[in-house]
Amino acid sequence: MRFPAPLIPLFFLFLFSFVVAQTGGTGIPPNESRTLGNQVPDVVLVDSEGREFNLYQLKGKPVILSPIYTHCTSACPIITESLKKTVGLFGKPGKDFYILSLTFDPKDSIADLKRFKKEHSLGEEWKVVMVKDKSQLFELLDAIDFRFATLPNREFVHPNMVVFLDKDMVIRKYMYGVTFDRLEFANALRIARGEVALPEKFRGYLFLVGMLGFVGTVIFTIVRITQLRYRRKVAA
Repeated sequence: MRFPAPLIPLFFLFLFSFVVAQTGGTGIPPNESRTLGNQVPDVVLVDSEGREFNLYQLKGKPVILSPIYTHCTSACPIITESLKKTVGLFGKPGKDFYILSLTFDPKDSIADLKRFKKEHSLGEEWKVVMVKDKSQLFELLDAIDFRFATLPNREFVHPNMVVFLDKDMVIRKYMYGVTFDRLEFANALRIARGEVALPEKFRGYLFLVGMLGFVGTVIFTIVRITQLRYRRKVAA
């Protein structure tokens, strides 16, 4: 039985889409082996009201860090809205954990932060922030291994991800993509709280299992389509 040539590009498109979905969409995902277990630097942040505070002032509770830029029209708004729908299921920001939408665009202003917060109806305890000093910004981005490329018109290619810090500002977990599974989110928050999550032991195998299942499904579909076409040809 010949492998149908017209379906070969479709197969590789599906395969590419699967890999992209697993690695956070756009940009280069962080090297977790370099960052997990490391403490992020104590940078000075400025919120949407112009108030300055040190990141380490939030010590004592887990921190959910969402890198965004305020004039993004694609991934960042989706990530923010998805987080809004998810975080409320697991506690109250400011009480049970902190959540920071952090702009990585050095040109964003306090007015930009305020607009972003208003557009997404983020509550008082949801902080939309920027790093006061540009050198400190890139120190923080380097600590979480967040890399982006600048395009014309202040657009960026960047990984779609959220970082979970524990109460001591140590990087404990990453989540990738623009929408978040509730069980995965709950697991990430448990890890940030210092609770050992059993499924985490098998994380290295999840991509392989998912890939094998996906490839198997694609091959089965291609075989079935080929068989149906052959039967129709014989019947004719």
